[in-house]
This record gives sequence, structure tokens and C-alpha cells, in this order.
Amino acid sequence: MKRRKNAIRRKRRRTMIGLALMTIMAVGVVCIGVMANSDVVATSASSIFDAKPENNTSKTGGNIKIRESDETIDSAMLKPINDYFQIYFRAMANLKTEDLSGIFAEPSSENAWINQSAMDYLIQLRQSQSNDLRISDYQIGLTVTSVDTELDEVEVVLLEDHTVNFAFIPDVASSSSGITHTFYLIETADGYVITEHYKEEDSFLMLEEAIEDSYDDPEVVADELLINALAVVEALAWEKDDFNTGAWESATVEADNDYDADAALDYAMTWVDAIEVERNDAYGIYDRYGGNCNNYISQCLFAGGIPMDSDGDNNTQWKWYGEEVDLDEVEWGRSPAWTGVEEFYTYASENDGYGLVACVDENVYSGSVGDVLQYGQDGDWLHSVIITDVITDSDGKLADYLINSNTTDRINYPASAYGYSDLRLIKILGWNDSE
Repeated sequence: MKRRKNAIRRKRRRTMIGLALMTIMAVGVVCIGVMANSDVVATSASSIFDAKPENNTSKTGGNIKIRESDETIDSAMLKPINDYFQIYFRAMANLKTEDLSGIFAEPSSENAWINQSAMDYLIQLRQSQSNDLRISDYQIGLTVTSVDTELDEVEVVLLEDHTVNFAFIPDVASSSSGITHTFYLIETADGYVITEHYKEEDSFLMLEEAIEDSYDDPEVVADELLINALAVVEALAWEKDDFNTGAWESATVEADNDYDADAALDYAMTWVDAIEVERNDAYGIYDRYGGNCNNYISQCLFAGGIPMDSDGDNNTQWKWYGEEVDLDEVEWGRSPAWTGVEEFYTYASENDGYGLVACVDENVYSGSVGDVLQYGQDGDWLHSVIITDVITDSDGKLADYLINSNTTDRINYPASAYGYSDLRLIKILGWNDSE
């Protein structure tokens, strides 16, 4: 976390002039968003993040619980952290922006702006979906993992878990766990306030990294991210309509042996938890190496009967074995396709001998329980999840998928609620015998 904080501070120095100009110049950007459950198209002649905070938000249930841990935190330090979660979840519940930056010591700082913009980005992305992604109820758990008072600023690291009920599926409890937050606090005459906050979750990381990698004004970077994401959501809406109206043709692909999707689903449910992070360490743990998501997916497919494939060289295999995690990828270790998002997609799309049989060119909404979805942004594919249910509306048309994942760990979470907009399907058909 200290490394990330230092990187942001270096970036702040590089963009100081741009930020100063940003406060006096309007960015002429037009964005289009399809509002939830509405045919209305909204446009803006300024930045997409210029919306004013809503003061008349509807009342929504929810509470925050501090879970037992080995670390203790002073109640005065906890207050601004509690304020952050109250504001954030109230805004996400109503899908109406609120003033999050105002609880920071410097509301105009770059980090405060990133926090505000990451929240607003996700609000607008969820507004653009056809499903009603407001939240009718939420329960938040916070586990404090470290409190460092030896620095100029107090550093508090905690893990968030939450269980929410989305409006379009009110009877489904959708859970997330293992979301790391790092807060930096200073004490003032009025109590502790937040100086900086970092969050290990999709939309926050995406915006933060895009700003780090660009010399454009942060506001311009954020605008471009959302405009591109809304265009993808619109294209996916057309693809869903094609599926629901039957305006697509399915490929004819057969496998020698069937995939046991039920067994894969049982495994997927075993190795997630609504509160604590669950990992099967027999396969190694990759959270510190870019994420455990595809490692988890590979384990699910293996539990569903798809055999490990050692044919060919290391780049054409899908396997895990050996006593150690072999990050150098020598021939006897795990293959890149076992843990890598892009590498698994390549294996699934190109393998034509022994092992996995899959389709990657089908309509993205033609998936079934046990199939794999991958998320990305601007052509970079970043995350793999497994479908746990297919949600249909009152007319029997597909409305959404529910998914499970590692990094962040999710259980029965709507696919449309993610912060990544790009989506592709890997249909798991079964496996072929040796030739």
C-alpha cells in the first residue's frame, strides 16, 4: 500500500499544472447513457462527473458491523471511516451521487477526486444497465487488519465484506468479501479526518491506474473511460436483445465427454464465503500475483470433470501439478492457462485435441450454469468468473447472470453490476479423449 501511495504522489506532482487548469476550465465532453428501465437518453455538455450531489435520496436499509479481529481501533479513528461507508453505500443504493470528497481533509485533492469519481463512474455504469441495480438492503462488515500510528498519518487497513439485495432480484443475497481498504487519517481539533483512501476493487483500481498511466487531466481520463464503457453497455444490450428474440445462430460443436456443471458449481460454492476469504491452497494462492480469479475458475472446471492437459508445450497446456508454485513456468509446473485470464481464453479457443472443448464465439447471453465469463476494459481482459445462475424476467427472457469469483470474492453477484464493462463468454462443452 505504501508503494501505491508513493506512486500517486509522484503522479500528483506531474499533473499539478493540469489539475490547476482543470479547476478553471470546463471539459467539453458529451456522454450518452441509457438510464435503468427507461428509454430516455441523457446527455451532458460538460464533464460526466459534474452532477450535483443529491440531498433527497430515498431511505434505504443497511448497517455497518465491525467484526472481531486481533486489531483494535480507536472509536475516534473509526468515525470518518464509518462516514465513508455510510455515504458510499447510500449513494450506491439509490444510484444517486453524494458528496464523498467532502469528508476528506482536502476535498480538492487528487485522491479525494479519484474516490468521488470512482463512485460516480460505477453509479452511472449501473444506471445504464437495463436491470434495476439499486440496492434495497445492505449489510456491511469491516475487519480491521492493521493500525499503524507510528507514521505522520495513522494508517488503517481493513477488509470489507457486504451482502446486498439488488432491486431487480430482491430475494437474492449477493455477497462480496475480501475487499481491501487503506485509510490514512490525521487528527484535527474536530477529530480525525481522512487524508487519503485506497480501495482494491475493480472500478477504483481501473480509474486510479488509468490516471497513473496518462499525462492527460484526470477528469479527461475519467470521462473517456465512462464514455467507452457506456458504448460497450449499449452494444451488449443489442446482443442481449438478439439472444432474447432468437436473432442468432448457435455453433454446432460436440465433445467426447460431457462437462459436469453441477459438480463445478458445487466446488465454486465451496471455495467462497460471504465474510472470510476462502482459498484452496493445494493449488497455490495468486492474490498477490495479479489475482486468484482464473486459478479458482480452473479448479471449478477440473472439479467438473475437465482433465488437465499436458499435451504440447507449456503455452498450449492447461494444468496444475507439483509441490511448488512455479512462476518461471518450466515444463513441469503449472501452465500459464491455468491462472492467466488471456492465456485461458487462448487455450479455450484454440485447443482442438485432448482436453477442454469450449466455444468462444457464441452470443454472450447464451451461457449456462458452469460457463465462464471474462471481464475487461478497453481491450484488456482482466477477470474471470463462473456463472452460478441464469436470471429470467416475467416473460422468460434472459435478464442477467449470477456469478461467483475470487479477487474480489463474490457469491451470486449480478454480472451487470461489475465495474468492468467489456464482457465475453466461454461456453464449456466438455472434453475430448486422446486421439
